[in-house]
Amino acid sequence: MKVTAVRVYRTQFPPMKEGASTHAVLVVEVLTDEGIRGAGEIGLAYGVGGRGAVEIVRELARAKLIGRDPFRTEAIADSMRRDTFWGHVPGPILGAAISALDEALWDIKGKALGVPVHVLLGGACREKLRLYCNGWYRGLGPPEDYAKAALAVQARGYTALKFDPMKLNVAGKSDHVDRHITRVMEDLAVARVEAVREAVGPAMDIIVELHGNMWPMDSIRFGNRIAQTRPFAMEEVADAEDAGAAREVAERTGIAIAGGERLSTIGDFRRFFEARALSLAQPDMGIAGGFTGVRAIAALAAAHGVYIQPHNCGGPISTAACLHLSFSIPNFVIQEIFPVWPEDDRLDLVDAPYERQVVDGHALLPTRPGLGIELNDDYLRRCERVEA
Repeated sequence: MKVTAVRVYRTQFPPMKEGASTHAVLVVEVLTDEGIRGAGEIGLAYGVGGRGAVEIVRELARAKLIGRDPFRTEAIADSMRRDTFWGHVPGPILGAAISALDEALWDIKGKALGVPVHVLLGGACREKLRLYCNGWYRGLGPPEDYAKAALAVQARGYTALKFDPMKLNVAGKSDHVDRHITRVMEDLAVARVEAVREAVGPAMDIIVELHGNMWPMDSIRFGNRIAQTRPFAMEEVADAEDAGAAREVAERTGIAIAGGERLSTIGDFRRFFEARALSLAQPDMGIAGGFTGVRAIAALAAAHGVYIQPHNCGGPISTAACLHLSFSIPNFVIQEIFPVWPEDDRLDLVDAPYERQVVDGHALLPTRPGLGIELNDDYLRRCERVEA
């Protein structure tokens, strides 16, 4: 079997809320001479850099992929990193291109062999995955609205949720902290966390997202104020690359720290693991090397006693990749999912999105070959298309 072509599809959606950035899910399709095709997703569905990654996918496909055996994922991944000069330290843009191609190759292997990708990764370590719900608090302002929405999440069977209590202002409009948090926003954020905890009770886990917008002094003060709510973790408590700051926040608040969604290499994560800066590592399958890269990060995390939760905030291909990886690693703890996208139809990109198969807050073990999804050709025909 040989790779014959690579295509990228771009679909752009309107902002989720006033003042927010637009989303553009970027799908990579790898075709073979045996008619088997694989799907991957560039992990840059929001923010800047997506179009740059599309061009890099084209370059990598021509130089490193077309004409090669798709089963040689390790050699191809190494070549995309080691033989491209900048790939030694790829960063998120080049890393996203590498990751999407790697995901598609593993999808091809699974389909060719008639087995799910998690089987190729060593087999399932569990029969179902515990999920935490994200995306449930869009447009909310007062703390009591957060409490009501959190109860609705709990009623759907979820035992964990995540939210950024500083992402929206008191009117529910897009906002974010710029390093130093004002007293007004801090008080509002604390009230939101406390309201959610009071509503859902002590048994439900709460992950508090900070998005790397604050520096340690502010994260420490805020963390100490919400510590009595017993959060499962605080996420991205300082600049994304600052392992020392993450450790300082953990030590001075007693709260477990999650992070890593913007890191792109095993070397990046090694710094955090050696510094004992993370309890929960969140490599993005669409940035940190796809299956080949993230399973290596997961192995290194296990050697340091760190749990893994693949970051997931894009389209249904990203979700599929995250689930297969999470089923196959022993140090998995919980998986992020956006069960609904009310603003757009991105889940229709594939025939059977896992977001629509959640049962009592859990994902069941995939049984279909490859990633367990098929691209929707009718949908793709409406998308902007680039071919290598």
